[in-house]
Amino acid sequence: MWNQRRANAWLWVELCIVTVLLWYGIDLVYNYEGAAWQPKGYDTSCVFDLTVGDKPLEVINDADNQQAGKDFAYLYNLIKDYPGVEEVCAYHGSIPYTGDAMFEGFASHTDSAHVVSCFIRYVTPSYFKVFRLKPIAGQLDEAHWSPAEYPMPALMSVDLADSLFHQPNVADAVGKTCFNPYWLKRDNPVTNYRVAAVLPRHKLDDYERYEPFIYLPAQQAFWWQHVAIRVAPDQVAGFAERFRKDMQPVFDRGIFYLNTIRSYDDMKEAYDIQQGTVNYLNTVYAVAAFFLFNIFLCVFATFWYRTRKRRCEVALRMAMGSSRRTVMGHFLLEGLALLLLAAVPALLIAFNIQLADLTVHTLVDVSATRFVGCFCVALLLMALIILAGIWYPARQAMKVQPAEALHDELSCTDIGRHILITKM
Repeated sequence: MWNQRRANAWLWVELCIVTVLLWYGIDLVYNYEGAAWQPKGYDTSCVFDLTVGDKPLEVINDADNQQAGKDFAYLYNLIKDYPGVEEVCAYHGSIPYTGDAMFEGFASHTDSAHVVSCFIRYVTPSYFKVFRLKPIAGQLDEAHWSPAEYPMPALMSVDLADSLFHQPNVADAVGKTCFNPYWLKRDNPVTNYRVAAVLPRHKLDDYERYEPFIYLPAQQAFWWQHVAIRVAPDQVAGFAERFRKDMQPVFDRGIFYLNTIRSYDDMKEAYDIQQGTVNYLNTVYAVAAFFLFNIFLCVFATFWYRTRKRRCEVALRMAMGSSRRTVMGHFLLEGLALLLLAAVPALLIAFNIQLADLTVHTLVDVSATRFVGCFCVALLLMALIILAGIWYPARQAMKVQPAEALHDELSCTDIGRHILITKM
């Protein structure tokens, strides 16, 4: 490496710059894919969303209106008994993958001036089983999940609990009370909510940041709410079509009709298309892939040319008694050594770019884990490209007979002298 220090110096600079650029591209992709991999705080797999519509006023009579509550209760129970259904719940407020969001503010009784705005969702007791909520502190008590309880039970995400109570330990928030200042001017204000359990971080969409979130009990299931249906895994395929075919005539009862039934996976796909997320991500990933391909060509071609240019050295090393494995190992280790030498300034440059807040972190916060992980992936990809650029031309050069290389003695004099000195 020292004898070729001039050529290696330029290569070192190239590797340093390309490593930084590759890290930046990987970090950009991580901002979106990292957000998509994060759990939402509740499980929507195998869950279907059902909405019930009400008929136009001109076809509704007073008897149907008076019977509406009983009719919906009847339909709600029929959903529970449908083949393949495991659990059913009703809820309203902030709905995943729809853009429908409800915000309210809450404050602790110890600091009433500090109001934290959060997403809110009113749910029936079976919601916890449908969406498989798993508290990180406290426990879910379905028997006492009712707006008639005082203090009214509430479930909070860890973000909301931390913002309201500032407890060093998440479990310390369980049992704490808070109130909604916007309800104080109402005729029947609710002034006391008790934290029954603290939940993991929540968000409404895969490509969103975590936000404070609260669950409050719904009085009962109503037709204007969303109905969530958890289906057995082996019944998911074609469930919506079967349900609509079998139940649409049944739902034509009184003022009601079956409006929509679709899986949350389908809702996510439709919502991403509607919001332009798919087109945006396709553009970002296409640019990143094109950029990565250019890096591959640049680094691969450089090491390919560099290794082919040293065919004479390969032959002479083999003539001096080195095995093919030894020669191959020498060239591969030399390439990796150059990468490691370039990684040191590249790491410093990338770190300063991170400190200057020049990276994209709209969805996933900057962290040491993110920085180190993305930089290590960049180094790994660079190493693979370098190894590929060395291995094949070196393997081809090893097929040259040493005697043939000795005919090119004039061009190999310096290299041969260096090898002899090394051997001695």
